Amino acid sequence: MKTDYFAHDKAYQNKKAQGDPGWDSQEQLNEDISGLEELIREGYIPDRGKFLELGCGAGNITIWFAKRGYEAYGVDISPFAIQWAMENARETGTVIDYKLGNVVDLPDYQDESFDFVLDGHCLHCIIGEDRRKLLTNVFRVLKPGGAFIVRTMCGDVIDEKLKHNFDPISRTLYNEGIAQRYFGFPADILAEIRQPGFRIDKFKITPAFEEEIVVVSGELFVSATKTPL
Repeated sequence: MKTDYFAHDKAYQNKKAQGDPGWDSQEQLNEDISGLEELIREGYIPDRGKFLELGCGAGNITIWFAKRGYEAYGVDISPFAIQWAMENARETGTVIDYKLGNVVDLPDYQDESFDFVLDGHCLHCIIGEDRRKLLTNVFRVLKPGGAFIVRTMCGDVIDEKLKHNFDPISRTLYNEGIAQRYFGFPADILAEIRQPGFRIDKFKITPAFEEEIVVVSGELFVSATKTPL
């Protein structure tokens, strides 16, 4: 399948031009932070340590964690997003290590170097065999017992205008021949996450999740732990 992950760069330029704080609206960002606070209280996220965000975008989440005392890192394939994140970090007086790179490979990060990795709406943008590579590398860079939090779109396309672009066999949304999103069934996504050796501690499906390009039937939240091999 043909992909174009770099297309996110133009999307981030448009987001900033229209005054958004990042990929998500301020309302969605506030909701995400509220959910993260709950996960910390419940013990699914360690209350300190070394943290990596996959697809960090404008850096709002990494900055939030850095302000709480975490050693924060972020990676994104979009040069514009990384520059935006660096600007936001400087403006907020936070020290964060941002890297321009592909979340599929994570070549800049050593084995067993993070206490916590967050996928905040990045995994559903990763297609085909790249998904296995990403999950394998997340497992690699996490310390034993480290936490992996996933929020990913799932289910069926319910936007009538886009149904003709969705292949129900591969569970992939296409645009002019380019694979853009993977909307797997929740059980299949959970199986993917377990495959490298993750233990699923908690998962939840929220109905009718809406994202900029498409409306799908659900969002899957997963809290997982790296178990020793």
